Amino acid sequence: MEKIDPQPDHVSLERYHPGAQVTFKGKLYSIQRRTTLASGEAAVVLQSASEQFVVSATQFLAAVSV
Repeated sequence: MEKIDPQPDHVSLERYHPGAQVTFKGKLYSIQRRTTLASGEAAVVLQSASEQFVVSATQFLAAVSV
């Protein structure tokens, strides 16, 4: 079997675990889970008291602060 190398965006998300609190675009969210979009790109599901949404790893990493 051939080994599949991890993609950099998946590796970059490893430090963001489900349940962690992060500030994304100035608002506080908790990470519900990490996932993969249909395109194969890594993503995270963010949730606040009033909303829940999926954001790609590229967008997430560009705008997140812990």
